[in-house]
Amino acid sequence: MESKKLKIAFLSVFYPFRGGIAQFNTELFKALQHKAEVKAFNFTTQYPNLLFPGKTQYVSETDQAPGFDAPRYLSSINPLSFKKTTNAIKKYAPDVLVTAYWMPFFGPSLGMVCKKLKGKAINVSFVHNAIPHERRFGDSKLSKFYFKQQDAFVTMSETVRNDLNILLPNCKTMMRPHPLYAQFGEPKSKQEIRAKFGIRKEQKILLFFGFIRKYKGLDLLLKALKNCDEHTVVLIAGECYGEFDQYQEIIDEFGLEDRVIKMVKYIPDSEVSEIFSVSDICVLPYRTATQSGIASIAKYYQLPMVVTPVGELPNEVIPDKTGIVCESSKPIHIAQGIHKSLDLLEDFSLQLKAEKDEHTWSNFAEEFMLFLKSLDQN
Repeated sequence: MESKKLKIAFLSVFYPFRGGIAQFNTELFKALQHKAEVKAFNFTTQYPNLLFPGKTQYVSETDQAPGFDAPRYLSSINPLSFKKTTNAIKKYAPDVLVTAYWMPFFGPSLGMVCKKLKGKAINVSFVHNAIPHERRFGDSKLSKFYFKQQDAFVTMSETVRNDLNILLPNCKTMMRPHPLYAQFGEPKSKQEIRAKFGIRKEQKILLFFGFIRKYKGLDLLLKALKNCDEHTVVLIAGECYGEFDQYQEIIDEFGLEDRVIKMVKYIPDSEVSEIFSVSDICVLPYRTATQSGIASIAKYYQLPMVVTPVGELPNEVIPDKTGIVCESSKPIHIAQGIHKSLDLLEDFSLQLKAEKDEHTWSNFAEEFMLFLKSLDQN
């Protein structure tokens, strides 16, 4: 592997699919292009529409293509596509097959392709969740089938690495924190964006960003808001998986309508910079978590975070220097974390800049290449 330029086949979801996994894959692919020969192999079908809880699986018309080809081969639900995908990758003849894993649902499709290529390439999995947030019967068997086809793993958190070792003890693993998302553009002028959003000078904006799902705890944040300073406002920016009615009931019950800005929709890439630039704190009030792509965006925009003490979230902040770890996920403790964070806003900026400089995609890709070389030497 050291005597020639490494060939990497990257099988996962890419544009035009949307969401955090596709964004992660795109940025990693672009970073690896500078260090190896890389080819993307995309999905034709990610989820059947019947099983998808959101409005669409695809990006909006305003989201730009990533600038590289990602031909579509694999359907998660069509076994005939497994062979087609395997043959296409075999023709490319890679040294390494990279896949990304985040849900047991993809165990059969990805696992079968990896099984057919095992021994012909080094199979390496980027594991975002080894154990799903919302568990279902059979998850463990599907995950284990996929994991057994891998030669090594990359995780972005100790929590996922520990989960992985429970399912597959003594596996070879690289762990490096999630790189920061820079593709949404530079920060905007806070003063100008606040004027555009109609936000008053004395108001402080608490951002809840990303897909709205039960485990992410929007309801906990809304209940916490009633115990926060009257000038704090929650900005909800993301599509709701399921009905928003349960959250609206909390808003109505506690009379919070004037303290909640609702952008309950898919947020295209073109709007991300404005949303983070207008905010003062990013709140992750999760019930369960591993690492968080949202945290990586917040760090890029040097936005302090208030996080609950679940999964890897406490490791996403340096307490009292880049954010606050709440005592628990209870609304009263989230409110206390928000209050403390607002008091320390001016103290956060220096350490947040240092974090931004360290966690680049180039540094992440460089460590991954060294990890691949270590596998070749074993």
